[in-house]
Amino acid sequence: MAEVLKEWLSERLQRPISWEADEFGNMMKNGYVIACVLNSYNVINEDKHFLVKASSAHEDIKSNWKYLAEWLADIDVILNAADLESIKDGKGSAILRLFYQMFLHLDKRDRTNFIKRERKMVSGLVEKIGHRFKVENIPEPHESIVDNLAKPLLNEKHFIEWQQKKAEQVKDTYDYIRHKYSKMLKNIKEANTPMCFEAVLPPKATGKERQEMERFALRYPCTFENYTYDQLLAMEQNALEQRSSISGSEWTKGFMDNLHTRMRKKTDSEEFQNELRHNISGSIWDLSIAEEETKLDTELAKKVMKLSQFEKQMCTQIMETKQQARNLVRNRIQAEKEFAQQRSQQFDQFLDNVKEQIHLDNVEIDFEKQRQIKLHKKLYAEKLRRKRLQYYEICYDTMLSIVDYATKYAYLKKLIGDDIPDHFIHEWKILYFKQQPIFDILEPPEDILKEQAEEESCEVEEEIIRLELDRQEAQDDNEFKEYHDYSYPWSLDLLIPNFDPESEERKYEYLGTRILGHLVYTLLGIKYPYPPALPPADLPHYSAKAILRGLPDRSITVPMQALLKMRKILVVRLETTINFCLRRFKSEMVGCVDIDLSFDKFIAAAPEEEDKELIRLMKLDDDATSKTSELAVSAMLGVIPANTKQTQTPKTLPEEEIKLSNAAELGRYAYESLGIGDTLTDHLLAAMIVEYLKDQDDIDGFVLINYPNSYREAQILEETLSGFTPPNEAELLEDRDDIYLEECIIKHRKKEIDPYKEVRVSQLVSDPHKNRIEKPFESYFTCYLHLKETEDILQELVIWDLTDDNSELIDRFYAVLGINYSMYYETIDKEFLAQICKYIIGDLLPQISSNALFGENVLSNLEFPSSDDKRLKAKIVKAEVVNGKSKEKMLRHSSKLSKSSVSYSLEIVKEPSLDECPEDAVATMMEEIAGEDAVSKSLTIGEVTLLAGEEDWDYGEIPISQIIGVALATCWQAVEKVYVRDMKELFFAKRLQLNCLIPYARYIKDKMEQIITLPSYKQDFVCRFQKDYNDFENDWRDINVTKNEWHCRVKELQDRLYQICDERKLHAEKQRHTLICDNWALEELLTLVNTYISCMQTELNRSILTFQALHDFYLAMIKHMPAMDRISFKELNKIYRESDDTSGSKRGGEDKMYRHLKTSFQELQLKNIEIDFENNPFNLVIENNVKFALKVIKDTNDSYRSIIAREYGEVARIQPALKKKEDISSEESVVNLEEIFKENALKCIEEWTMGINGEMYRASLRMLVLQYKCYRDMKMFNDHIYRTFMEIQNDIDNYYINEIKSVDRLCKYLQMAVEDGRKIPETLVLEHDTFTIDPNLLQFAKQEPPVDTGPVTEEVTTMEFKISQLATLRSQFKIVAPTGIILTQSFIYLLQDFFFFGKETCSGPLFPEAWMSVNPEQIPKLVFLLFGETVYLDWRDFLIYSLNIPFPQVDELLEVRKRFRCKDLGSTELISRDDFIAEELWFEKDFDPTDRHEQLRKNLIKHFLFELFETEQNMMNYSAFLLAFCKNPDPIQGFVTALSMAVGKKTCYDVEECKEVVLKLIKLKQYRDECKACAHKCTKALLDAVLEKVIVYCEGTSIIELKYVPPVEDKKGKKGKGKSQTSKKFDSTQSARMPKVQKSTSKTKMAHSETNVKSTFICRPCEDEVETEPEPVEIVEAEEEMKIEPEEDPDLAYAVSQAVIWNVLRICLPGHFVMIPEEKKTPYEDEVKEILKRLEVDTDEGDIYVCKFVTDPNICLLLNTVKKFTAMNIIEEVIKIFG
Repeated sequence: MAEVLKEWLSERLQRPISWEADEFGNMMKNGYVIACVLNSYNVINEDKHFLVKASSAHEDIKSNWKYLAEWLADIDVILNAADLESIKDGKGSAILRLFYQMFLHLDKRDRTNFIKRERKMVSGLVEKIGHRFKVENIPEPHESIVDNLAKPLLNEKHFIEWQQKKAEQVKDTYDYIRHKYSKMLKNIKEANTPMCFEAVLPPKATGKERQEMERFALRYPCTFENYTYDQLLAMEQNALEQRSSISGSEWTKGFMDNLHTRMRKKTDSEEFQNELRHNISGSIWDLSIAEEETKLDTELAKKVMKLSQFEKQMCTQIMETKQQARNLVRNRIQAEKEFAQQRSQQFDQFLDNVKEQIHLDNVEIDFEKQRQIKLHKKLYAEKLRRKRLQYYEICYDTMLSIVDYATKYAYLKKLIGDDIPDHFIHEWKILYFKQQPIFDILEPPEDILKEQAEEESCEVEEEIIRLELDRQEAQDDNEFKEYHDYSYPWSLDLLIPNFDPESEERKYEYLGTRILGHLVYTLLGIKYPYPPALPPADLPHYSAKAILRGLPDRSITVPMQALLKMRKILVVRLETTINFCLRRFKSEMVGCVDIDLSFDKFIAAAPEEEDKELIRLMKLDDDATSKTSELAVSAMLGVIPANTKQTQTPKTLPEEEIKLSNAAELGRYAYESLGIGDTLTDHLLAAMIVEYLKDQDDIDGFVLINYPNSYREAQILEETLSGFTPPNEAELLEDRDDIYLEECIIKHRKKEIDPYKEVRVSQLVSDPHKNRIEKPFESYFTCYLHLKETEDILQELVIWDLTDDNSELIDRFYAVLGINYSMYYETIDKEFLAQICKYIIGDLLPQISSNALFGENVLSNLEFPSSDDKRLKAKIVKAEVVNGKSKEKMLRHSSKLSKSSVSYSLEIVKEPSLDECPEDAVATMMEEIAGEDAVSKSLTIGEVTLLAGEEDWDYGEIPISQIIGVALATCWQAVEKVYVRDMKELFFAKRLQLNCLIPYARYIKDKMEQIITLPSYKQDFVCRFQKDYNDFENDWRDINVTKNEWHCRVKELQDRLYQICDERKLHAEKQRHTLICDNWALEELLTLVNTYISCMQTELNRSILTFQALHDFYLAMIKHMPAMDRISFKELNKIYRESDDTSGSKRGGEDKMYRHLKTSFQELQLKNIEIDFENNPFNLVIENNVKFALKVIKDTNDSYRSIIAREYGEVARIQPALKKKEDISSEESVVNLEEIFKENALKCIEEWTMGINGEMYRASLRMLVLQYKCYRDMKMFNDHIYRTFMEIQNDIDNYYINEIKSVDRLCKYLQMAVEDGRKIPETLVLEHDTFTIDPNLLQFAKQEPPVDTGPVTEEVTTMEFKISQLATLRSQFKIVAPTGIILTQSFIYLLQDFFFFGKETCSGPLFPEAWMSVNPEQIPKLVFLLFGETVYLDWRDFLIYSLNIPFPQVDELLEVRKRFRCKDLGSTELISRDDFIAEELWFEKDFDPTDRHEQLRKNLIKHFLFELFETEQNMMNYSAFLLAFCKNPDPIQGFVTALSMAVGKKTCYDVEECKEVVLKLIKLKQYRDECKACAHKCTKALLDAVLEKVIVYCEGTSIIELKYVPPVEDKKGKKGKGKSQTSKKFDSTQSARMPKVQKSTSKTKMAHSETNVKSTFICRPCEDEVETEPEPVEIVEAEEEMKIEPEEDPDLAYAVSQAVIWNVLRICLPGHFVMIPEEKKTPYEDEVKEILKRLEVDTDEGDIYVCKFVTDPNICLLLNTVKKFTAMNIIEEVIKIFG
């Protein structure tokens, strides 16, 4: 079947068809081939075939298939929506099915055409016989292109024409009537008569009156005569006189009416008779004519029948022949049907196989899709898990760091006892930021410096040391960075007093650092070279480089080239460049291979329509230049005479040896790509443009026509021409809400592969060079023009806001670069083309004439169609990139947008005339501008002088030998490495010394505390005295002499104890003095000072090496060889300890210095003098070293300045050598090189000078920073040591004072015992600095008589529980059900167990005495009486019942709630124990305040209640407590009490009490709903009316005749029947605005009613309905109808929200609304939801009226069943059950 279809299509289309699946689908999806097939079968004509476009655009495909679907339906080929979409998508199976259906239907037409041809042939044979009949083909009428919907209209065309004629007649009639009507109105106005009269029917006359009228008519017959106008006037006058005489009697009027009636009847009867007469005569006439025609036809038929005998015989023969032909056709059709059926079966089988394969493929795809989805889910879950784990680790590490910080802070706070120094806090912060532990990993950190034996170390120790090294290294790196950047704690303004950051020294230091950076990165660039940059295209500098897009016709380029010819600007078309390379390839391959540039083959091979269009343009361009190309080839190869035979010779050159030029090579690539149907790549096109421009001579610019058309093409073209790559499209489009387009372009840097990028860096200086990669992107082109066609140019805006919707990325890209000049146009004329050329040229002076720009009369003589339309045909628009952000930020780069600002300021650009700006004026203006530019430049150069190292400084560039550069770079790297390493090691040593300060202080504090609190013999002396005194006889104690003796002994004891205290104090002070003399602080300070001196030495060494590096670098540049001399290093003076090794050395003076420092420091410490800047003995050493270092730096700088001066003199004396005249031309380059060398050498000397000066200021500033930082550290160190020893001294003094006081108290006590004659107890303790007496013994107090106070116990009756019993039950219940909710059966079992086993507890029975005789089998009955039918219950209710306290009323409950909420300011619903106990509850008034037993029970009850509802320690949920007491004998009232407690307001639930208020509120709500519905109705009516009027206004003018309305008399109070509709509307409008009663004259007052209130809010559409209400308004006196309406009480809540009801039910009745484990909702929940849904319509917010809710039968049944809200007396219930 496929072969049949192939043969059929090939025969019909007369060309081969590709049957590859993808190619076949893409070729057939636009429907163009199908239209060709239909056209070949004459299904459609050429006009219809023209409607189908051979394009692959989506809109064209959609339009094509819209027509094709209708045409295919004409041949009974119906396409469903699914097949149509498949065909549009290019699916081959759907297209194949369509062709098969078309083949089956159209093949029938082939057979029909064959039959027609056979019939025609037979008819031709019959004509040869000869007869009187002639058979001719009647041409078919031309089928018009109409839609199926228009065919009925065309079929009824004559009706439409009749309707149009009828409309014209009606219009003429209307015009006549209107004219007549206007004249009548004019006459009515003049006569002041009414405009219309009401038609009044005459009354029926009686029989008598008719008889009288007839007699009068007989007496005075009515005759008809022709009268003149004067006679008529006379008769009218007589009639008026007679009328006045008759006086207008009723009889006369009746007679006249009867007369007129008879006249009308008579006239009607006459007209009927005439019409009847006319019809009868017409019928007789028709019958007679028909009879005559019948006779004539009969005679004619007889004659024809006689003449048609021969024709009948011929017809018989013809019919027999036709019957034979029909038999042949029928047989052939039957065969074709069988063959078609067989093919259809085969095709169906093929389709079934395809469907099966598709189904299998879909199944496989679905399986793979599900597998991929599962895999993605697993990957996503794993990703989330890892992400959570990562976040957890981050949070966990952060929390550990915070805990470590807090622990460390608290530990040091405890050690120091004062504020922690900022040094330690800053160190902890750094460790946290560096992700290092705050605590030391190795204790102490100094151990990492120790060298351990290999056999002793293990892996764990090595890992600990490694971690500690990493930790210290992180601190070293950070401290060096802070020191290098002068950041905290090395801030200059913090360390150096009166520091000026804007000083000259700071400026020269900055410039010197930049010079040093130039040196370092130049040397590093020599050692580690940069990767080579992408070279730009080898093109000359063009003044104009433009892109022109949107040019509609390529023929416009010819006049454009004519305009730009004077400026030497070439118009470049893409097809021209491609043809140029192809022709170059063809010409260079001559003699090797014949290249056939067959564009038709290229078009046939091209798969895309865009490629085909480009090849067509190439063909047109090739045809236009073919003659020129042939002449050029003939001139190069020689002219070949015409009609001469050329001998074919073998090729002389092999193809491998031919070397093609670049253009020919590109042409070869293009030729091969076009030959195989590939698209020419953007890189190939860009290279072709470059080669084409290279071939053009004597041009100053070019303009590309209609290329590039996308950002990708522009990106490749920019990279090819300029060597710089614009940012990728993904970079521009990502984060479009946060990153502006221009910022992305500016920040874009070309990513190059640099292997030395990591090593070509310095830790000390930054690179001052303007890196070529960091240069912002700049476009190669000078102008970008995008022409946009519009239908109405006046409707377009001047500012074109470029967004994603209205522009392309390439437009926004060039708009940001400031070269986008876009225009709207309707038609392109000469003026518009001239304006385009002006932008291409870059005309910045609008006053220059067109002749000056394009040449004399070039524009005027240009052959170009002009427009007669005087309107503006083009408009320049301002292209701005809008991204939803502020436009101020987009205009920051004003320098980039300077070019576009010229065109943006002009809304309409007009060409200036020749008279306005002559050429002389233009030349003069240009000269003035050039002169002003020269003057401005000279002023700028004279005023501004750049210093070496500034931002715009151009560094001297003199090449250095590779070997020397590498050596110098290696030397500097070594210097930098040593410097950084030494500084980090010194900072590490300094940090170790400072970190030892606090542990040492803590150590000496602890040691001195032990010394101060050493045990003594004071207690021994006290015990001995006590024993001696107590052993003394009692009889002698009261004698005064004895007392005196003992007082003396007490004094001796006191002196002895004083002596012990003094000895202990002296010993402690001696130990303190020993610690000071150990000189730990002195040694540490000495090490700290030496560390800072080492830092200064490192800085001094680095400064000297930097001077040397500058010397070597610039001498290597100037003299091409570094200097051989080297500067010697200077050593600073450190402080050395006194030792035997150094006593005989040259440093003996330093030993004396150490002794002097030791003596001075100890003296200050022993005298407790605080050490500061003035008295610190180490400051002098630091200051001397700093002075020495500064002097060395200054001397070095001076020496190098002299060297620089000498080199400057040598360079300044360089003069170019004088040459002879004949040698001048040959030696110009040498002279230029010498001048360049001199210029660069002078720059190098300036840089050298600035470098050494900057290094001098840098080193000096570093010395000062180290000096003052050393001062600060020593101050901190000394202050802490001073504070520590002062605290020790204070501890000694305080301890001594306390000891003296304790001795005094002991002696005082002993003296009192001696005076009273009492024994001294043995419990006296004099230990350390305290004197202790046994607190359990009363000392020296008079004995009082004991007071009989018995214990107060709780008194209860035999039926009441003790609070202790309830507390025990509460603890047991909490174990089983901590939340309070328990199963009813479980609660029964617990009570029964308590009854059985409660008697055996140690604390007594758990129930009262009267309950002991209770039968446990009766417990379920008791539970049922207390809790009702429920699965779950709250055991706390049982304990509350057991307290036997009254339940509160609503007011009491709300008052308690109010007081609790005053305590709970945070609305947490929690209250503390103290606040709860302090508040007075409702049941406390029942307890007697004078009875201790009752007060005890009251307090126990309050504590018990608090613990019953306690949620956390000492906090109770008072809301749950109050809800538990919402009980009442009436369960409904108890439930309402719970609702009141929830809302905080008393709730009205009694129907009788709040019925009227609730009904009033419901009516108001219903009325509001009605008003809202009425408003919607009015709005709909208004909108319908407005739409109807708009439609009428748009369709035509509607004229309504207004009738005259007589004025309404004031006397009439009611509406008359004869009033018009307009007056009715007016009255109804009034009635809608005010009540009807107010219209009457009655002055009685109406009572306020609901009807009147409603009528005042009625709107227009509803007022008629209100007026038609049959209920009349009754007007009564106010006294009779005055009624007091119910008012809403603001203190009552009538309705509560549904959420409140649900919360109360779920909290209080969890067994009914919460706890059903096997179901998601309880059965009661649906009932309550149904009730709430039914009641929520009564309020606007869905609230529920409580009175209606609680009266619902289901709610009443539920509340009475559960008994949760029922107040029960447990004693009465127990008595009922147990008797």
